Amino acid sequence: MSKVGRLATSTMKTEAEADRRAFVTLRFAGDDLDPDEISAVLPVAPTRAHRKGEEFFAGPHAGNLRGRTGIWFLATDRLVPSDHLDEHFAFVEQLLYPEAGEDSRVKKLREILARTHSHAHITCFWRGESGEPVPEVAVSLKSAIKPLNADIETDFSISNN
Repeated sequence: MSKVGRLATSTMKTEAEADRRAFVTLRFAGDDLDPDEISAVLPVAPTRAHRKGEEFFAGPHAGNLRGRTGIWFLATDRLVPSDHLDEHFAFVEQLLYPEAGEDSRVKKLREILARTHSHAHITCFWRGESGEPVPEVAVSLKSAIKPLNADIETDFSISNN
């Protein structure tokens, strides 16, 4: 996606920032979900996608598995080279709304989710340094995903170095 470069920051980290980590996942899931339909709407390749019953490679330890439900899954950690959670929020918002007021992608996604009885999920991961304030999910992200009825889960922790 061409706008990733504008969202990126320097990947040089100070020693204090070495353990900081942040990313967001966007997941669409449902038994009748065809992940190709989501891919036709969003201009980024998913991290993982498969239909229910389709075999997929889950990793070197798990090997090949068969999908228990249809999934289209995107993790921002390889797309947004930043450890600042707000930049990952901005990436997802821009993915859904490429321009202010442009909601055609969200409308198409809503139609797919309704027709396939599927759901949208957002998970926000953040690990910070001791003494850092725990972030909050941006109001703008909450607003962006509200039309998708997506649930938001957070996994925030502080490094104990």
